[in-house]
Formats: sequence, structure tokens, C-alpha cells
Amino acid sequence: MPQVSVIVPIFNGATYLPLFFESLGGALPEGSQLILVDDGSTEAVWDTVPELGRAASVVRLQNKTNLGYSVAVNRGFEVVTGDIVVQLNTDLILQPECITAMVDLIEREDRVGIVGSKLVFPTNGLVEHVGLGFGRLTKRRVFAQLPEAHPLCSRTRELQIVSGATVAMTRRVLDQLGPLDERYFNRNEDLDHCLRAREQGLRNFACAESVAHHWRSQSGPSRFARITASDSLFWSRWGSGCETDLGRFVDEALEHVLRESPQLESRRFEIIDLSRGVDQATVVDRLNRLWPGVDKKVRGFRQMNNPEDRFWLPLLLPRQLATETTPFIYLVDQYRELEENALWFENRQRFVEDELVVDLDAVVLRTSELLR
Repeated sequence: MPQVSVIVPIFNGATYLPLFFESLGGALPEGSQLILVDDGSTEAVWDTVPELGRAASVVRLQNKTNLGYSVAVNRGFEVVTGDIVVQLNTDLILQPECITAMVDLIEREDRVGIVGSKLVFPTNGLVEHVGLGFGRLTKRRVFAQLPEAHPLCSRTRELQIVSGATVAMTRRVLDQLGPLDERYFNRNEDLDHCLRAREQGLRNFACAESVAHHWRSQSGPSRFARITASDSLFWSRWGSGCETDLGRFVDEALEHVLRESPQLESRRFEIIDLSRGVDQATVVDRLNRLWPGVDKKVRGFRQMNNPEDRFWLPLLLPRQLATETTPFIYLVDQYRELEENALWFENRQRFVEDELVVDLDAVVLRTSELLR
């Protein structure tokens, strides 16, 4: 294996750092260079760092104040010696193969730019990240909150952008791209780096064999300090340069469901639209390619002023819909908004076979799957 340099920016987190370092001890390739950058922590973070026997060397850097993820990682970039450069957030529990799987992918594929991992919520075993897709000036975590072992979440795939919670690239690619853009503050700098790689003809991947559990956004209020400014910078730079590819992932999810249940292709669906997001039109367009005319059969119940994260269909929909024999596609922002509807879906099965739930993160499920 080539020599690996691992950069770990740290800002507080004494509650979860021991879990992270314990997992890093099992995932760190033998002989790695480990670079720890304390970005102005107010907690005694150095006290949480154990002896990591697999590291050939450990470099400790410290910023006097909290300057943000980009600055901290760039300090690490300045001292890397390895052939492969890895960045890791600290709110992770790494599986033993997390780093080596990314390195293996870099070695077997051509023109690799940036590689990320499959990230799983440690609380419920559902997927947080297997890559992102672009909607209409949106960034969607495709296939979000499907089970970790779901076939769509078990494929390594090329994408435009991947999450920076875990990142691997060659030293050559780093030299080609240059450092992270320090105008971003704890947001979008990783995605900007990915798009710069693609701009130079490189290929980015989400590696399904590289797995980490991610607590997500645990570094305190500063994590969200400059969201508006970072988003404005990102879209002004990339709004016209990124490919709107959300439809590609919707197609992939639909193909998966139809392989398992081919009888659904001949159904005459109508859409129950409960969505709120701007990508509704993109998803409906993909549905219309499989079921021509379904875009004219949309019953609108969009929940624009509903702050709830769970929808109770018997209270939202007209009562007569419960007994209709027309099969429905329920369109929502995230499929889990419909999880607490066992009574509705069990009742619907008396009048029509499986219906579909489709969300704006490209998840497609049969309603029977929500009843399991």
C-alpha cells in the first residue's frame, strides 16, 4: 500500500473524540503519517489522543483561534509526506476498512479525483451519505435514510460531489487542485474541491466499501456560523457549472423497484403530491418517462406551511381517497415523513395492490416496505 497521510482537524468534541480515536486506531494503515490540527479548541482535546501504534509519525499543529475547517485542513496539507492524502472529521466512528477501501479504489480506477465514503447514522443504521446529486440549485443526499445494506447504497458510483467527512486523494491530485478555498467556513469547501477536480477532467467517487458512522455536525455553534455566506459563494461560483443530475438517481431507484416488482410498470398511477421542495418538477418528469401522462394526474396537497416532519395521511387527505381503486404515487420530500401511516396503508391494500412512495432524495419504495 502507498504511504498515507491522514489529516484530522479538531475543534472541541471531548465527548466523542475518544470513540473516534479508538476507531482510527483500527482503521489507520500501517506506517501512516497522522496530522492533527487543533483549530482553537476551548476543551483539552490533546488529552483525548491515545497512542496510535500504526502511525509512523504524529504531527500536532494548533491554531490560536477557531479559523474554520478549510484553514485547519490547509495547514495539514502543507506538511503531508504521503502518496495518498486523507481528511477525516472527528464526529466519526470508522470501520476498519474505511481508509484502505478508499485507497484501493484510487489504485484500481483511472483519473480518480476525490473519493468519499458511505456514511451511516450510528443511531439507527440508516444511510446519511452515499453521494450527492444536484437538483434545481439544491444539493440532495441521494438515497438518504435507506438501510445501510440496501442495494442502492451498496454500489460504488461516480458522482459530481461527495461529502468531506471522509476524503481521500493522491498527493498529485492535491497539488493539481491546490488547497481548500478558505472563503468557505465549515460548509461547501469540500464540494468546491470536488467540482474543481471534475473541471480538470478527474472522476469523483463514493466508495461503498468504505464505511463510517457519522454523528454529524457536532462541533458546536460555529459549525453553522456562516451558512448563508458559504452558500452564496458556492452557487455564485458553481450555479451554472454543475450538472443537474438528480433525475439520474431517481431513474436508478425506479429501475431497482421495477426489477423487483415488474408488474408495477403497467399500473395507471396518479400522484398524491405532499412535497415542499423545488425539485418536485424534476422528479415528476422522471416518473412521466415511465408512466406517460402521470404528470397530468397530480393531486396537489403540498404541505408548504406544515412544519411537521411526519405526515398523518388520514388527517391530511380527503376521506374518499382511502377507498379509491386508483394506485397512488405518494410524492414527499423524504420518505420517512410517511412512516407513521400503518393504518392508512393497510387499509389501502384492501382496494389496490402495492403503491409507491417517491421522495426528492431519489428514494423509491413500495408502500408495503413501510409496513415492515
